[in-house]
This record gives sequence, structure tokens and C-alpha cells, in this order.
Amino acid sequence: MKTDDGWIFVGTVVWLTSDQGGRTTGPPLPNPDIDYFTTAYVPPLNARNGLASFGLRNFEAGAWKSPAEGRWLIVENSGDQLVQPGSVVVVTEGSRDVAYFHVEQVLGTQE
Repeated sequence: MKTDDGWIFVGTVVWLTSDQGGRTTGPPLPNPDIDYFTTAYVPPLNARNGLASFGLRNFEAGAWKSPAEGRWLIVENSGDQLVQPGSVVVVTEGSRDVAYFHVEQVLGTQE
């Protein structure tokens, strides 16, 4: 199954507090018309060797933990960036880890 818009990952995003090294301003407050785009990696890689462009949407504004949808923006869901149910995608801002996106479902393939 292919999705028309590429948002194939369904799961839960958990934002790190500033004490945990996350965002000093707390969870982002997205505009309903603008999705949150940043970088991310899939362990065992890290911010030095595994970053790729990543997007999150449909998460609760300001909530520390919320259902969300995610997608890779440029790379395919394969190789070092392979995400499967049970995967954790580490969301970053620069080289700083700011959230963990726990993937519960992969709806198909990206195009």
C-alpha cells in the first residue's frame, strides 16, 4: 500500500524536558497548517552518522506525550533509516535529541 502524502508512520511522540537535554521552550506549538520538520535518526545510528530530514504532524500542541504521524522527507524507509512497528525514531534539533517517536504502525511505502 502506498500513501498519497508519505505520512506512513503512526505512533507516539515523547518530548524531552530541558533537564533531559531537550528543547528549552518545551514541546513545539505547531500551526495546524504547518507541520514540524527537523532531522532524526534510527538507533543504533546517532546524530553524527545517521541524520535525515524528518517530519511530524497531528501531535497535540504543547503536550509532552501525544499521538503523532511521521515521515522521512528525502530518504526512503530503508537501509539505515528503516522504520518498522516497534522502532524508535530519535528526533533532533541540530545534534541535540529533543524527542522520541515510538512507531506503532507503518501504513505502507513512501513515494
